[in-house]
Amino acid sequence: MFFSISITLVSFVALQAQKNIKEIETIESLVQVSANDNQHIRMKPGVYALTDYLNEEKMTKLLKELPPQTEEQRRPPRWFLRFSGNNNTFDFTGVTIEIDTELYGKLPYGYMRCIFIDGNGNSLKGLTIKNSGPEDKGSNGNILTVFGNNTLLEDIKVYVRGSTYGYGDLFGKGGPSLTHMQKQSGVMIAGQNNTLKRCKVLSRAFGHCFYIQTQGHDTRDIVLEDCYAEGAVRTTNEILAETGGLAEKLNYRSVYQNRDGRFIITSGYTKSLCEDGFRTYGGVGKVTLTNCTAKNTRAGFEIGGTNDAVNRTVLQGCQAFGTERAFLLGSNVLVRDCRGDIKHGPLLYLRENTMGADVELELVPCMPKSTVHVLATIAGKNHRVRIYTNDTQAQVPALPIMLGFAMPAHAEMSSSILPAETNDIILINELYRNPVIKNDEAQNIHVKLTAPVITDKESKQMSGSGKW
Repeated sequence: MFFSISITLVSFVALQAQKNIKEIETIESLVQVSANDNQHIRMKPGVYALTDYLNEEKMTKLLKELPPQTEEQRRPPRWFLRFSGNNNTFDFTGVTIEIDTELYGKLPYGYMRCIFIDGNGNSLKGLTIKNSGPEDKGSNGNILTVFGNNTLLEDIKVYVRGSTYGYGDLFGKGGPSLTHMQKQSGVMIAGQNNTLKRCKVLSRAFGHCFYIQTQGHDTRDIVLEDCYAEGAVRTTNEILAETGGLAEKLNYRSVYQNRDGRFIITSGYTKSLCEDGFRTYGGVGKVTLTNCTAKNTRAGFEIGGTNDAVNRTVLQGCQAFGTERAFLLGSNVLVRDCRGDIKHGPLLYLRENTMGADVELELVPCMPKSTVHVLATIAGKNHRVRIYTNDTQAQVPALPIMLGFAMPAHAEMSSSILPAETNDIILINELYRNPVIKNDEAQNIHVKLTAPVITDKESKQMSGSGKW
C-alpha cells in the first residue's frame, strides 16, 4: 500500500511539473520568456534562423536595448539573443539556432556575444548553435557568453565559422597583425559557480573554442566536465604552395621570427587553424576541467594561472591530440591523469616566470607527422613534473625534455628555444628514450629519470648548430 501511494505521489508531482512547462515555438517567444524569471521552458524542435526573426522592426528594437559605448565600457556587449531572466530552465532538445555571419555588420562596435546569458541561476540543455553565411566574416567576439552566476549548460553544441581562416595565427592574434583576423570564438565563461557538462565546440574559425576570463567579473568556481573542442590543421608546406590566396598576397610573411631570423612562414610545420581548445586567463579563481578533450587545436589546454592565485586550476583526466602544443601551463596548476601526443607539436610547455605547478602527463606514443623539436620545455620555479607513458614498447622519437628553457616566442615552433631562469624543480622522467637537456644556469634541480641528462653546452657541441 505504501509503495503504491509513493508511486502515485511521484506521478502526480511529475504531472504537475509537466503542466508548468511553457511550450514555445518561435524566436520571438524565446526573446520574451528569456527576460522573465522562475520558468520551465521547452522549445519545439526545429531549425530557427535569426535572419527570419531579425527583420527591420526587430533590429531597430534590439539596437535600442544595447548598452552604449562609454569611457568605462569601450567594448560593450552586443547580442542577438539575451537571457537576462533568473532561475529559468530551458529544454532545447532538438533545437538548432542558425546565426548568419552577415548579421554581424548590423550591430554597432562592441564585443559580440551572439547569445548572451547574464541572468543568474539559469539552465540550458540540448541547444545546437550553427553559423551560416559567408565564411570570411567574423565578429571579433564569440557565439555564446556566460556572465551570470550559477549557470548550468548541458549538451550544448556550437559549430563555429567565420573569420580570416586557413592560416592559424601566422598573420597575428590580437596585435601586431599583418591583416584583420576577424576572430570568431566559441564559448566564453565568466562569473561564479558556472558549470558546463558534455558541451562541444567544433571550430572552423580563428578563435578559441572554450575560454574563461574575468571580463570585469569575479570569476571563480568554474567547472567543465566531459567537454570537447575540435579544430582543423594545415601544413605550412600546403600554405606555402598556395597561389592566389591571402598568404601569397602577404608575400608568405609571418609575425613570428623563425630560427633563421626571418619573419616568414617556415616549411615543415603543422598549424592549427583555430586558437586554443580550452583557455583560461589570469585573474580567474578556482577552475576545474575534468575529462575534457581537445583535438587539432592550437594549444589543447592553455592555462594562464597566476603566481598569486589562491586556488589551483585543476586538470583531471584531460587529453589533447593533434595539437600544436598539448599543454601550455602557467602557475599553480595541478594536472593528474592527463595525456597527449606529439603528432604536430610538444606535449608540454611550462612557461617562464611561473611557479608552483604540479604536473603529471602521460605521453601517448606516436611519430610526429611534421617537424617537432622537443617533447617539453620547463622553466620557472617550485614545479614538480612527471612525464611517463603506459606503452613502454611503442616507438617514439628521442625528442629532448629541455629543463631550464622557455617555450619558443609566442609558442611558435619555428622560433628558437632560449634559456630561461629556472630553479627548485623536481623532474621525474620515465621515458627512457627521451634525454633531458639541462640549462647550465638552472639551480636546485632534482631529477629522477631513466634517460641521460645532457648539459646545454654538451648538447650544442653534439648538434653543431649552437641553437635549438
